[in-house]
Amino acid sequence: MKQTKKIALSAIMAALGTVFLTFGALFDLVDLTVAALASLIMVFLYIEVGAPYTYLTWLVTSLLTFIIFPASAVWAEYLLIFGIYPILKGYVERLPRIFWLILKLLIFNAMFWLLFLFVTGLLGLPFFDDDRMALKIAMYAISNVAFIVYDLFLTFCARVYIGRFRDKIKKYLK
Repeated sequence: MKQTKKIALSAIMAALGTVFLTFGALFDLVDLTVAALASLIMVFLYIEVGAPYTYLTWLVTSLLTFIIFPASAVWAEYLLIFGIYPILKGYVERLPRIFWLILKLLIFNAMFWLLFLFVTGLLGLPFFDDDRMALKIAMYAISNVAFIVYDLFLTFCARVYIGRFRDKIKKYLK
């Protein structure tokens, strides 16, 4: 694929990702779900155009969503977890399989705490509405389990795309 087509495809995907994240900003109840669905764009781009364009799309999508909805946390969730993770997942899965789960959990937990510090410290938003420590620990454990499910979901979607749709879409991306 020519460089101009890669740039155009990346720009279109950044716009689509921004539309997805707009729904998350407007409806706070689904912000994590929408950010996870927007991350599928990153999976598609990583497969089709490679990492440099995917990084730019991730940054542009995060920046556009921040500019439009600075008071919402959805852009930070996308910037610090959901937008970058599919790219990092591609790198991790090039390593021997024995390291995958440990590295993925380390990456997620580092991103999770970075998001926590960012949202509570810089944005001043409450990350947990309740001050009970047991609830915070339970939510942290649940988030790790949810992350593993999310990782499996990304793997499933990538396999379905490569197995069923890539050949059909590839002719339009030449």
